[in-house]
Amino acid sequence: MPRPFAAFVATLLFSVPLFTTNAIATEMATPIGIEAGDPFPRWELDDQHGKTHQLPGQSTEAIVFSRSKQADESLSPVLDDVVGARLIDGTVVYLSDISRMPGLISRLFALPALRDRRYPVVLIREEGVSEPLVTETDCLVLYRIERGTVVGREDLCSEEDVRNAF
Repeated sequence: MPRPFAAFVATLLFSVPLFTTNAIATEMATPIGIEAGDPFPRWELDDQHGKTHQLPGQSTEAIVFSRSKQADESLSPVLDDVVGARLIDGTVVYLSDISRMPGLISRLFALPALRDRRYPVVLIREEGVSEPLVTETDCLVLYRIERGTVVGREDLCSEEDVRNAF
C-alpha cells in the first residue's frame, strides 16, 4: 500500500514545478504593452485627410486608441460629445489602427466615413506598428500623456467609462 501512495506523492511533487513553470512562461508570453512611466512611441502618421501628425505632440495630454470597429462606432460619438474641442485642438488625439482592413475597403468605405468626423483621426495603416498598444476586445484605450511619457492607462469599454474618464 505505501508504494502507490509514494508514486502519487512523487507525481505531485514533479508536476507542481512543471505547472508553475508553464504558468510563468504563459504569463511572460502575454504582451504587457505600454504602462505608466513608459515613453509613448514617437510616430509620424497621417490622419483621414492626409495631414501628418507627430505623436505625441507638444500639447498632447491624452491619446485614445482604437483597434476595434465596434468600439469605434459605439464609443467615438460619446468621446466627441464629451471631449469635443480638445479632439480638434490636439490636446486629445484619436488614434485608430486600420492596418488589418483590406486597402479597397478602407478607401471605399472607412476613409469616407472618417472624413465626415469633425476632428482628426490619426491612422495606423501598417501592420505591427501598434503592437505596443495592447487593447481589450471592443474597447478604446486612453493613454494619459505628460511630456511624451505615459502617466496613466485606462480601458474605455462603455459610454460610462468614456464619460468618467474625462
